[in-house]
Amino acid sequence: MLGFIRHVIKFFYKKLIIIFFLIVYKKPKYEKKIKLKNFKYTKLKIKGKTYKIFEIHNGRVFTDRNDITAYISEENYLTEGSLQFKKFDQINSKNQSIEKNATLINGTIGFKKKINGNILSLLSGGASRNNFTHWFTDVIPRIVLFSKKFNLNIIDNFYVPSLKYNYQVESLKLLKIPIKKIISSEDTKHIEAKKIFYTSHPCHYYPTQAQKWSFESLRKIYIPVKLKKNKEYKKIFVDRDQLKLIDKSNLQKYSSWRVLLNETEIKTFLQSKGFKIIKPENFTFKKQVEIFNSADVIISLFGAAMMMLTFCNKKVKIIEIKPKNAGDDFKNISDKLNLKHEQIRIEPDLKSSTPQNGLLFCDLNLIKKKLRKLYIKI
Repeated sequence: MLGFIRHVIKFFYKKLIIIFFLIVYKKPKYEKKIKLKNFKYTKLKIKGKTYKIFEIHNGRVFTDRNDITAYISEENYLTEGSLQFKKFDQINSKNQSIEKNATLINGTIGFKKKINGNILSLLSGGASRNNFTHWFTDVIPRIVLFSKKFNLNIIDNFYVPSLKYNYQVESLKLLKIPIKKIISSEDTKHIEAKKIFYTSHPCHYYPTQAQKWSFESLRKIYIPVKLKKNKEYKKIFVDRDQLKLIDKSNLQKYSSWRVLLNETEIKTFLQSKGFKIIKPENFTFKKQVEIFNSADVIISLFGAAMMMLTFCNKKVKIIEIKPKNAGDDFKNISDKLNLKHEQIRIEPDLKSSTPQNGLLFCDLNLIKKKLRKLYIKI
């Protein structure tokens, strides 16, 4: 009964908040073919793909920090390039048509911060806020797109999904963007500015659609010109180290996870063959670039750390262990950069409703077979 009362109170409190902000700021409108005086865009073509750089004068940007980003003109119209993601399972989501943007119903629920200057919005949906892969496929390439038509020096503030992870701060710092110029959506949901710049989605909402120019740009930005190979990391296994977190007597409880059930056996075997076991998150982003660029052989379970394949040397050989129905997000990197990449696709022992997850058992013989196929001595 108490739980029901709490639920009702929470429901009505949320409704009151919405009503309050609808009074403070009128909810935006949307018309497909309307011509707006203070909204324009520049088209950009890269190797057959078309992108847009949008510009709003005296407009607003609002985000719920997750699925919704609304770009609003001075005339209070929702503009092209706004985001309205909707989850279709526990993790994955799809961008819907702009008519589905929640601000058209609920308005902009948050006090507005005014900036008398130019901002470049790098907002890219909820996944880019806390997912390593999406940060480098969705966020950083927006800076690259913008830089192809405009000078970054005209930007007073960069509006980013988050700054709570070290790799986010470090990757921006390596781009020589001062921390004082960065505004995080974690702190500020609603901004009005003299000019708001933003781009169309660099990988068309899916990491599997990330293009060669994007990966090449990341390599140019983050691989130092005189980077020396570290012999300590010639052969590496990327360790998710989650097996220790699950209760083996109740595996069903963890079916939504992505875990190698025989991870210990695999690590023991690979260590005996000279592999270094690494947890990328234990290193700075700069050090991770050095490690992956030094590696001649990489074995990893499907996961965000494999975004680091972008920074590998061109002679690397990769073995990816993955749930059978997981996407080809990381194979796409290798394909675009012409890296040798083998996959071991496994039907999970316990399936998850999310295709990239599940509890997996990878027979050692499958790994040995792939190593032999790649002419790696074992």
